[in-house]
Amino acid sequence: MDHDRTATLQQIITAIQRRWGERALRRFGQPTHDAIAVIPTGFADLDAALGIGGIPRGRITELLGTPTSGMSTIVLTLLARAQARGDIAVYMDLSRTFDPEYAAHLGIDLGALLLLRPPTAADALELIHALVASGGVGVFVVDSLAILQSEPRDAPLLAQALRNLPGALAASPCALIALTMLPYSPAMTRTFALSGSLLGHAASVRLHVARENWLPTGRGLPGSAVCLTVLKHRLGAVDGQARISIHFDDPWSWK
Repeated sequence: MDHDRTATLQQIITAIQRRWGERALRRFGQPTHDAIAVIPTGFADLDAALGIGGIPRGRITELLGTPTSGMSTIVLTLLARAQARGDIAVYMDLSRTFDPEYAAHLGIDLGALLLLRPPTAADALELIHALVASGGVGVFVVDSLAILQSEPRDAPLLAQALRNLPGALAASPCALIALTMLPYSPAMTRTFALSGSLLGHAASVRLHVARENWLPTGRGLPGSAVCLTVLKHRLGAVDGQARISIHFDDPWSWK
């Protein structure tokens, strides 16, 4: 009887892991596999604050910040690093703000980057799932997935997609990174960032990006001091912080 029960349990485990990936299920008391697969961000202090060495693959990571916070620069730097390591990179530009000149300046190979601008929310969500499930994408940035929640007709589609995505992600090498632009009002930021967000519930990691001050230099190269706070971390400790410096070559590149 015990043998039958053990065999049945193993069949269930095998079926779950075959459909949703090995990381979707583990048994307590058994050692886990190797360290969590990650993509280094290119900022050593941020990787250390995350506790796992970078942005996790097979999961959703959300970055939240106001305009000029440094969020775009951070994620474009990560994309360039990922491409250099051999990953296929995808950027979905729902906000229509992607700057190819600045992306190339940060080292992104535009010829190898897949830039998506789908016409509808349904198309966007279908493309995200299809590309993640393909198993060929290493890093997928969506700017900005959270805007779909503000549209009554799109919010149900987003909710359904976020229920289906974790399974596809768990079986893939893809790190899905969602950029969420916050309003300038601190009260609105707290509400949007910490409660009522469909994406916030689905994300394994949430990072708040805040520019602390501009960094003028004697060479005329502007920059900024940026503080990143770990708001949520299912794979490690929350409340970690990192302070990084971002330097720009031209005033137009204040992102």
